[in-house]
Amino acid sequence: MKELKVILKKGYWIQVSPMASADPEEWILAIYKKGKKSWVTDICQSGFSNPKKAYDWAFKKIEEERI
Repeated sequence: MKELKVILKKGYWIQVSPMASADPEEWILAIYKKGKKSWVTDICQSGFSNPKKAYDWAFKKIEEERI
């Protein structure tokens, strides 16, 4: 996974999880930034209809480094 190596090199990690709602299905993500002593939540975003859309959004944000 090329994208995974890129985000780790930049010091980021992405977590995508399902919300408790099954209808409609919704996914939430968190982007973490590696700090000096621990990982810090940089941004949280919800409202994704599937995990791929969430990951795509997060990779784009990290690539732009506007978070």
